[in-house]
Amino acid sequence: MAAKDKAKIRRIIKETKGHAFLATVDRQQPAMRSIAPILGPGLTIWVATYASSRKVRQIRKNPRVALQFTSQPDGHRLVLVLGRARIVRDMAEKKRAWKLAGYDMFQYWPEGPGAAEYCLLRIVPRRIEWREDWTRTNVYRPGP
Repeated sequence: MAAKDKAKIRRIIKETKGHAFLATVDRQQPAMRSIAPILGPGLTIWVATYASSRKVRQIRKNPRVALQFTSQPDGHRLVLVLGRARIVRDMAEKKRAWKLAGYDMFQYWPEGPGAAEYCLLRIVPRRIEWREDWTRTNVYRPGP
């Protein structure tokens, strides 16, 4: 994928102002919720959550996820990430995501990034579908 296309995907994600929908699988039923993802370098996407949350339990059973970013108010720009969620255990990566979050994470985890309930998910894309308008959807498949 051309660097300009990655830049367009990042721009669309940033336009959503820290809001997206995350779908996991609960048995045979999709489960979707509103989240505040963290955009890291390149197309790195993290999701901070509670270690005891339903989404973490669902991801442990089935790591396949879909993450959708939609521009507001008309939704004509969209990024859909299909991939797998990995639970991040590396403290350096957890601290990096903490610093990049677009909101005050201390309000949820007052103890900081070392809090037992602070769980970080890294979304590893297998396919990214994106569009800048209603006329054409583009597809990007990251390498191995």
